[in-house]
Parts: sequence; structure tokens; C-alpha cells
Amino acid sequence: MTDSDLDAAVVRGPFTGLRVLELGRFIAAPYCGQLLADGGADVIKVEALIGDETRRNGAILPTEGRQFLNKNRGKRSLAINLGDEAALAVVRKLALRADVLIANFRPGDAARLGLDYPSLSAQNPRLIYAENSAYGPQGPMASATGMDMVIQAYSGIATPTKDGPIPHESPIIDYAAALLLAWGVSTALYHRERTGAGQRLDVSLLQAALVLQNNSINHIDITDDWQGELVDYLKHAFADGLSWADVLEHRRALQPHAPVRAYYGFLATADGAVAVAAGTRPLRARMLELLGLEDRWVAEPGWEPPDAHAHADEMTAKVESRLRTDTTAHWCAEFSRLGIPAAPVHLREQLLDDPQAHANGYFVRLEHELVGGITVLAPPVRFSGSPLRVSTASPTLGGQTRAILAEAGLSAPEIDALIERGAVAQWQ
Repeated sequence: MTDSDLDAAVVRGPFTGLRVLELGRFIAAPYCGQLLADGGADVIKVEALIGDETRRNGAILPTEGRQFLNKNRGKRSLAINLGDEAALAVVRKLALRADVLIANFRPGDAARLGLDYPSLSAQNPRLIYAENSAYGPQGPMASATGMDMVIQAYSGIATPTKDGPIPHESPIIDYAAALLLAWGVSTALYHRERTGAGQRLDVSLLQAALVLQNNSINHIDITDDWQGELVDYLKHAFADGLSWADVLEHRRALQPHAPVRAYYGFLATADGAVAVAAGTRPLRARMLELLGLEDRWVAEPGWEPPDAHAHADEMTAKVESRLRTDTTAHWCAEFSRLGIPAAPVHLREQLLDDPQAHANGYFVRLEHELVGGITVLAPPVRFSGSPLRVSTASPTLGGQTRAILAEAGLSAPEIDALIERGAVAQWQ
């Protein structure tokens, strides 16, 4: 790159000139591809002739679903049948000229198609091959397929209730995996700049779920023997006829516990709820003074109540009794005045009109050629020198098929032949 090329790349985005081939479905791989596209990369999304499955999730039009529109902007779509050898050869050719390949194939499919890292890197040693798997490349579950909800259950991140664990409404593991993939690609590109060598990287949904639980999935030998006791108990608890309520109560009794719930959580007010995070002793003391309450656990460092759970229940009831005397807005203002982190409890729909989110440009408006106007989330990181930019809405299915095939070196008659026999699709 010349100096002028570098200057232009900064203006257009840090990934300008980067060629990315996305062989990914659903969420993790596509959202990673969108992040690279926001940075200026040319991202070619390879889709089946009927399109990515998410084109039909929350479908607004037959090939334009809500779940596709929000994670595929800025890309070009190649609709192709990988079961056709000539069409597959085109995808291999695109992979051999790519800087980055993002994939979440079913186990074994990449090698069968000749789109695995060993096959491609032998001819394209600078390739960054970013793979998203369910459980990781080794171990007894390596060949198993998985989705966000399934991994929520397997990883223990699903919310436990007395009736059994329930999955988070949002696919948080998929998005965490996408962010890790994008970070991995960026790191691998930096390594390539220094060494000239590409490499393969893997981010599993299971690993992403563990990262999200980093605060609690760990073991400190001198304090955490109860974890092993719980695991042994779970080996027979349900077979013995115990309920989820029984299991959670047993877990609660085993866990070391400090009575922080009255100071750290969602608490009821006169007109809703407030989230309070008085995470230190000084903040808790200020909160108690504001509410006109006393708590020996806060006032006397080192004192522990005989029953931490009962103490937490008692203090939470006292705190909420005071908070119910006034509105959420009142208490947020009071907590803010004292430097105590607090905010109203919202439903996600309220954020589309939230002045704080809009003041920081967290949403963008796009015009889709079929759907029309849409509001979506903006790029999640702001850079002062090389800003990420939203270029176009998500592509129509196969909308750029002919142009991409021409770039791959196919002549017009060759492209027509592929289209006529249904190996590729060009949609208007």
C-alpha cells in the first residue's frame, strides 16, 4: 500500500481493501462478517439458493426476514448450489483470493467440500480462517451440532428457576461468539502484518458461554469445595425424584453468601423498578443513609449474620418498602446525586426512542431496496481516526451473483450456463 492508499483506507474504514468470504449462517458468523463490512471490508456472503435460514425468520417479505436484516448489512450476496461441482469450484476460487474466510460449517462439511483450512491454506498461506463451532474442535462433543439455546442449557448460563432453567430471550452466546470471532480476525490480521502468515482460529459457542460467566465459573481451592459437593449431589438428585426447587434450595444452602441483594439488583418503586448497583461498602452506607435505614453488616466490617439469606431477605424488604414511597425518576436522581449507580428498568422496545442511545448515535437508518426504511444498531465501537461506517442495507438474495462470478474470472457465457442449470441464482 502507498501512503495515499493508507490515507484513503483510514477515510473509508480500517478494513478497506480486505476481501472476506463468509460461509456462515444464523448469527455468530454473519454478525462477525457485518462488523468487518462496517470497517470497509468487501464481504461476500455465500448463501444457498433459497438463502440463509434467517431470511425466513420473522419474514417481512419471502426472502427478507427481520433476523437477516439486522446482521448482514454492507455485504454482497452470492446465491449458489455447493452441490454443483462447477459452482463449488467458483467458491474455492474466491476462497483462494480471500484475506479472511468466516465459516460455521456442520462438522465434516468443510473437508468434504474442500473448503477446510488445510486444503485452502496450502494454496493461500496468508488466509485467515475464522471458524465458529458449537463445542470446540476436540473432545466427545466436537462432532455435535449446536444452537444458542442448546448451549445455554449445556453451559449452565440459562436462568435457573424453581420450575427449571429457562433460556435468555436474546441469543447472547451467539453474539458473544461473533465479537470474539471479530477480535480473533483482527488479532490474526495484525499477526499477518508482522509475519506474512495466515492462520486458523476457532471460537466455539461453548467457549463464548464460559466467557460470559467469567465472574462465576472458577474454583478457588480454599473456599470452593462446595462446588464438588453440588456436582456429586446432581448426579442422583433428579433420579431420586427431587424437583428443581429442591435442587436450587440445596445449591443456595451450599453457596458462600454475602447479603448484598438489598443493594445490588432490581428493586420495586412506586411506579416501576430501579436497578441499583451499590457494590462497595461506602456506596451501601450512603444508600442506607438516604433511605433512613441501618444494617449492621454494612456498619461493622467483618461482622457476618448467622443466616446470610435471611438477613438479605429482611434488608431487601426494608429497602423496597422505602423505595415504594416514591417514583423511579425520584430515586434515580437521588442515587445519582450520591454517586450510586442506578437506572430505570426498561423493556428493550423503549430503547429505540431512548435519548441517551440516540445522542451517542447507537442506531442508524437504512433504506433497503425491497423492505424500505429500517432502523438498526450502529457499529458497536467508535474510533476517532478510522471510524466504522454503515454503507448499505443487507443484500437481496443473490443480488450480486453475476458481478461476483465475473470478478472470479468467469465469462458471461459461463455465468449464463450456471444460471440456466440452476447452479447459481441471480435475483433482482
